[in-house]
Amino acid sequence: MFPTLLRLGSFELSTYGVLVAAAYLVGISWLHSRRKEMGLSEDVFWDLIYWLFGGALLGGKIAFAVVERDVSRLWSDLRYGFVFYGGLLGSLLAGWIVQHRKGFSYARVADYFGVALPLGHAIGRLGCLAAGCCYGRHTDAPWGVALAGDPSRHPTQLYESAACFAVAAIVFGVGLPRVQDGRWRRGSAFLLYAALYGVARFVVEAFRGDDRGGLWLGLSFSQWASLAVLAAAFAASLRRRQ
Repeated sequence: MFPTLLRLGSFELSTYGVLVAAAYLVGISWLHSRRKEMGLSEDVFWDLIYWLFGGALLGGKIAFAVVERDVSRLWSDLRYGFVFYGGLLGSLLAGWIVQHRKGFSYARVADYFGVALPLGHAIGRLGCLAAGCCYGRHTDAPWGVALAGDPSRHPTQLYESAACFAVAAIVFGVGLPRVQDGRWRRGSAFLLYAALYGVARFVVEAFRGDDRGGLWLGLSFSQWASLAVLAAAFAASLRRRQ
């Protein structure tokens, strides 16, 4: 819809790139404002951020290559072509590695990422709308948008952006305070995020119209991943209660 934010001669600044950068900036800035609450020193905080960024980049690209079933797409363009759940798994593994090296509480830190992740994700999805990717199926609804040769498609990017803003607000207003005052165990706010986002993503995927990398039993890769995340969050919650 609006792929290029600025053009000066041969130089082009993509709207997608600017919004994704803004997503990282907002998320990291919010986390940094809560650094002491997470029990992290300045050096450990930035060490963690760099590792998480690398893990998300690697995981997102690998998952994209798997979904597209094309290894040549792995590093074809570092600006585009990522699968969120792959990036999430990669960042979780990277955080686990840093936690073992630095000795901080993984669950305590994860709760704050339960706010930062959906907050940044919500902004990043606006970049998808501007770039015209991750679009929805045809719709006759009055809010349909013209994308990919169709004059009226579901604005699934906006659906997911709104859902992510709502998830961030719920985790911030409900989950995090309960962890901080001891009503919930550490890590519970992150599990709340995982469960809420899993539900939201599963629903939004039903309206997607772009190539989903093939379906299995009528569900896309991201819908199966959403179910796996929901199951994992539910199992972790049960185990923590026991």
